[in-house]
Amino acid sequence: VDMLARIVLVSLVALSEGHGALYIPKPRNAMDSILPEFAGGRSPIEPCTCTNGNGGPRGGSEGCDMGLRGDGDGQSCLWWSQGCSIGCEACATETYGEHPCTGNAPQTGKIGFRKRYCNSTLEPTLPRHAWTLNLDVVEGSEEDSYRYNPWRAPGFAPVVDPCGQAGGEYGYQRLGGESVFYNTTIAGKGMMGSTLPPTPPANRTRWEAGTWVEVAWGVRYNHGGGYQYRLCPANEPLTEECFQRHPLEFDRTKQVLKWNNGTLEYPMGSKAIFVDGDAVRPEGSTWARNPIPRIWDSKLGLHNPDACPGPTTRENPKPGCLAFPAPCPWDTYTTTGLLPCEHASGTPGKCDGDGMGQCSSDWVVGVISDHVFIPSNLAAGDYVLGWRWDCEETAQIWQNCADVTVSPKSASSEYV
Repeated sequence: VDMLARIVLVSLVALSEGHGALYIPKPRNAMDSILPEFAGGRSPIEPCTCTNGNGGPRGGSEGCDMGLRGDGDGQSCLWWSQGCSIGCEACATETYGEHPCTGNAPQTGKIGFRKRYCNSTLEPTLPRHAWTLNLDVVEGSEEDSYRYNPWRAPGFAPVVDPCGQAGGEYGYQRLGGESVFYNTTIAGKGMMGSTLPPTPPANRTRWEAGTWVEVAWGVRYNHGGGYQYRLCPANEPLTEECFQRHPLEFDRTKQVLKWNNGTLEYPMGSKAIFVDGDAVRPEGSTWARNPIPRIWDSKLGLHNPDACPGPTTRENPKPGCLAFPAPCPWDTYTTTGLLPCEHASGTPGKCDGDGMGQCSSDWVVGVISDHVFIPSNLAAGDYVLGWRWDCEETAQIWQNCADVTVSPKSASSEYV
């Protein structure tokens, strides 16, 4: 009976799937941050930053100091494609109709767990050193439970929309995966991000061709994986094909963890991991590994499940629940557990998601900053920047889009 209860609880917990958002530059997906109910980072449904102890026990309802994450993220972390497996032509959102989108035992509540949502025979392409989860498993074994999920073959999984879908499903669906969205006058559940109105020209970020520019994103619920930045000319249809024609190159020396309050930075240096060549799509482009390690609630169905027995990490914070070593040396999860968090009532309790360490798991107090190169020969004009985060733990892809204006190359500094 105890084991059955544990399996059921883990399956329910797993429904809180990965969430993340683009913060630099500010995306179209954050447009609802101008509405009163989202001012200052607050949210009536699912805060992206003011949560998990950030801003205190009432951060979600009262907001918090978002710092580098801007003046408000609205619902930018609630735009994604769901049920997307490597080698498939479409995501389950488009093929499952009203049927629930489940994983396989023993974690049926986790989308993509030991399951692919089509009949493809494509095998994972990701080099093992770039994995973010279940690192000690025998590749291809039954316990290699994430092998069909997007990050295991970066760029090979389909998307519903290159700028994400509001709530990760259509309004009539109940696929699972924490598919929530608060309908506003700007967007409603099921809306395609590519149809959001462009940012007014006066508010757009301005870049120069031939320069390196800063971009940054942040997690809400962390599910490992990796990410890429791409461009699509604003006067062309915003399709995945268009974005894949214009991937941006990373400065591999400048992946930096930056805390929202501006007081702390941690350059990843040699710890940063990038993947390129024929392991990714578009072929020859570059993807970056998510440097923030996941903290599991449980390793049920993974290799060495006794290292993280659950049912919740906050009640049983075992070192084996950390997917890989936290990058910043002052992260103390393995010795002191998760950072403290309280319910609004003031009583200790489980935070949203699985909590966080100083630079681990659901790390809402900072951003992952990179510099990408705007090609010297890129024609001046208006473009849409696409950010795509391929998850490893789930068959989900988070996406945001931001409007930018590119000016011609000049003799000025190559860094912005």
